[in-house]
Amino acid sequence: MAIDVQGLCKSYGSHQVLNKLHFHIDSGIFGLLGDNGAGKTTLMKILATLLSFDEGEVDIFGHSLRKEPDAIRSLLGYLPQHFDFFPNVTIMESMNYIATLKGIQGERHIQKEVSLRLMEVGLTHHAHKKVKQLSGGMKQRFGIAQAMLGQPKLLIVDEPTVGLDPKERIAFRNLLQSYGEDCIVLLSTHIVPDISSTCEKLLILREGRCLYQGLIDDMIRTLEGKVWLADVDKRQLEQLSQQARIVSVVRKDGRLQARLLCDRPPDCCTEVVPETANLEDAYLHISEEGESIGCDKKPKL
Repeated sequence: MAIDVQGLCKSYGSHQVLNKLHFHIDSGIFGLLGDNGAGKTTLMKILATLLSFDEGEVDIFGHSLRKEPDAIRSLLGYLPQHFDFFPNVTIMESMNYIATLKGIQGERHIQKEVSLRLMEVGLTHHAHKKVKQLSGGMKQRFGIAQAMLGQPKLLIVDEPTVGLDPKERIAFRNLLQSYGEDCIVLLSTHIVPDISSTCEKLLILREGRCLYQGLIDDMIRTLEGKVWLADVDKRQLEQLSQQARIVSVVRKDGRLQARLLCDRPPDCCTEVVPETANLEDAYLHISEEGESIGCDKKPKL
């Protein structure tokens, strides 16, 4: 059970959205990070068989995406970035209809499957609400539920936690982690904590190119000894910006505490202590450096 992508290219007219992507996924939850316009949604649509591509080869579970899209569709669930459905249809009616489209047979089997998915996303008591009556968060949970119908071997979710409150986001992360034990999950988001709390491996895109792919822990280790916390005042903060990459600034005990990326402690302030690096630090560092890491042809993750 694997996904293998080699030399994938996609253009809209003269604008190249994806430029010779290579990656291989064989299990678990795989994160996809990148700025707006990096090509994440285009990649997701291609893998979901909704968009053609110009060059390259994509193999999903032994099926060629170019030659056998129907075989791949029967194995996947998909939550697009902007999910919506017929406004005057209830959640239950929608789920039953989508279950039928996915080839789930037998009324009792459909009812059992639909009930399970609605329970997992906390929509059991809202099953008879019409889609137009749903809040943004409820509509997103409905989208997650329909994507999981039929227990797909490949689950593709594009910005799945947009519109969810913090409690719902945590519940969704836990759901993904349990689901990812038995299938491949592709999680595309710009919310770094969603990746760091659910994924072991990731791909970072920038302007359609691979900027990094590999283990998250390996990427974070590249910043050992390069992350610092400094207590400063406003004057020192201006000086710091000339010597280090300022990741964040928070108020603490009437002063400012800056989180910094730099090779050595800055000399413009005295209260500086080393800090453990995290995924956000590593993502900002790699994005700023702009050098591809682990993006050679035919990588194995």
